[in-house]
Amino acid sequence: MQWEAVRASAQWAAYGDALGFITELTDTAGVRRRIGQDEVTTTVPWKRRIGGRYGRDMPLPAGAYSDDTQLRLATSRAIRGDGEFDAEAFAKIEVVAWQAYALGAGRGTKAAATGLMRVEAKWSQNIFATKAARYVDIGGNGAAMRIQPHIWSARDLANWDNITRDVVRNAVSTHGHPRGILGAVLHAVLLAHTLDTNEIPGPKQWRPAVDWLERVPDVIAKDDELAYLWLPTWTNAAGTDFQSAALTVADECRTAFEAVDSTTPLTPEAYAALVERLGGFDGATRGSGTVTTVLAAVLAHAHASSPEAALLLAANTLGSDTDTIATMAGALLGAVTAAPPPGAVQDADAIDSEARRMWDISRGRQAATFAYPDLLRWSPPKATLDLVGHTPMGPALAGLGPLTPTDTPSASNQATYVWGTLPFGQSVLVRARPDLRPLDENLLPGEARPPRSRQAADAPKEQQSLFEAPVQAAASADQRPALAGTAPGAVSERAHRHAPPSIEEIVQELARNGFTPEQVGRALLHQIRGGRYGVERAAAFAGLLARAYHSEQERPRGN
Repeated sequence: MQWEAVRASAQWAAYGDALGFITELTDTAGVRRRIGQDEVTTTVPWKRRIGGRYGRDMPLPAGAYSDDTQLRLATSRAIRGDGEFDAEAFAKIEVVAWQAYALGAGRGTKAAATGLMRVEAKWSQNIFATKAARYVDIGGNGAAMRIQPHIWSARDLANWDNITRDVVRNAVSTHGHPRGILGAVLHAVLLAHTLDTNEIPGPKQWRPAVDWLERVPDVIAKDDELAYLWLPTWTNAAGTDFQSAALTVADECRTAFEAVDSTTPLTPEAYAALVERLGGFDGATRGSGTVTTVLAAVLAHAHASSPEAALLLAANTLGSDTDTIATMAGALLGAVTAAPPPGAVQDADAIDSEARRMWDISRGRQAATFAYPDLLRWSPPKATLDLVGHTPMGPALAGLGPLTPTDTPSASNQATYVWGTLPFGQSVLVRARPDLRPLDENLLPGEARPPRSRQAADAPKEQQSLFEAPVQAAASADQRPALAGTAPGAVSERAHRHAPPSIEEIVQELARNGFTPEQVGRALLHQIRGGRYGVERAAAFAGLLARAYHSEQERPRGN
């Protein structure tokens, strides 16, 4: 895998998102209102209604991207410099903070983000059921569209086990239906093949990729948090077993690929017919994680030598999930495309920076790590409007740091919208109160907190005016303090460590020794002290220990 391939994959994914965002969920008349013409030919400035039916028409710059790229960048930040995916920081901080600046967000992901604001919710335990949505029914493409950084940072593209584990960890924090989870895995392994071979996968590669979905339950069984925390809770809520569900979804994907005639050109008419056949125009299945993944793979294969044509076809097939199909096809096509996208992409420099960090990680270098707030002290505001608040250093977005306004605030009902820039160069259109409330310093990244010497009396106690006059220039790359870590050239020692025994192996050893209290206590303390996931590992350990202990007590004894 070359740096140029990762960079182009990231840029073309964002470009496809920006193209399809313009045409998302509208008809020809709507496209004409947005850009003054009947179809999209490149990225241009346009207007979109923000905040629902009674919101405001907000101007968006050329290349503005939607939640697809927003959550892709969030995933990237949550991959630590040593290559470990911080699932809890992604779920509890990134997804929660995203609610303040989400553009084009899907109903399922928004419901999951609301669930993650609960103190007791964890990335592996975000099981919820509301009038709007049930966790186990969320099978859209909100996970598949964001998981590319796991492949860009992979040290072994042929090791689908490791890639799948992190993709599933990412997906299950918001999506509980197997289509949402396995759609993400399918896109991941197709992108891994593309970067590994410099070739867009076709029918010969689609089959083994779909077959791999049947092995995902085995990958889950080998991960302590997934196997002992997420899976039992999911099984209870879903009322079925994941193995059977995976087989069903794999069969659906095989049938979908079999509907493709790869020997004939994929004209706009042929593509529209395929979208229709797979349910891509039906409101109930349009955003399915598996349907979107299949359509993106077919588009990329049919237009391997003409990526721009593929993305324009996706974006102009109105009534389909235009932005997500285009962004996923863009990730595949960019990986084999030397040239940059032909149109503007918002935050191109910030996207390049994260792509470069992912590539450094894939090379085994110790890259920078985002300095998230301490999760033990993380308690987000109850209202999403308060995710943007006032600090002694000015406005800030919870979890991500200081927010520099770059435009004039625009009022809408009880909220105010304003474009701003975060310390690492990402542009966000935030939704906040007209008068900001104080934001607790524990909600700020470690390097963005005020000095400890500051007197408590200096902290804002009253609501304050939203923003001062806008600042036109974003901070330069060498002024961005939000990433911390050792030098990019340092080699990570993590890859050379021996893996510790699994929870299951520890419990088996305790069972052989008769569950002596001293050994059980030491083992539990060891899990609690086990770093970032100490609480989760301790809970998983206790659950497995209880089952093993009761099983041992119920075993018939010899005379």
